[in-house]
Amino acid sequence: MGSIPQAGVSFAERVVDQLRGWPALSVCRVDCGGSRGLALSTRQIVHLHSANEAELYLTWPVIQRMHEVLVDSERVMLVPGEDWVRVRLDGDSDVRLFTSLVSVAIQANSAAVRECHQPVAPCPKHRLTSV
Repeated sequence: MGSIPQAGVSFAERVVDQLRGWPALSVCRVDCGGSRGLALSTRQIVHLHSANEAELYLTWPVIQRMHEVLVDSERVMLVPGEDWVRVRLDGDSDVRLFTSLVSVAIQANSAAVRECHQPVAPCPKHRLTSV
């Protein structure tokens, strides 16, 4: 299951540390609050709202295609009709899972980035706090 983060570094920070070197991504402040995220060009695809949870803009078509695998992982939380998924980050294997899903999200969002920066649906946290 989980393991203890190194020297007080949260698993969310470990995600950022691993992904900040990816040429397609840049670290950013998320639109829905004071937390950090990662963007593909100007399109935010990762939101890190806490030390042990991350949201990923995977897109609904990809979620539908991968639905069974995502549900079976028991680490990914889905909301029907949402483009975002939430992933629990309680161990190294969760960080590896999330990193793999970020790679899928980059592919899923690359076409939209090239097409006039189509808007991203607000993350679920934003919708909950703006109601």
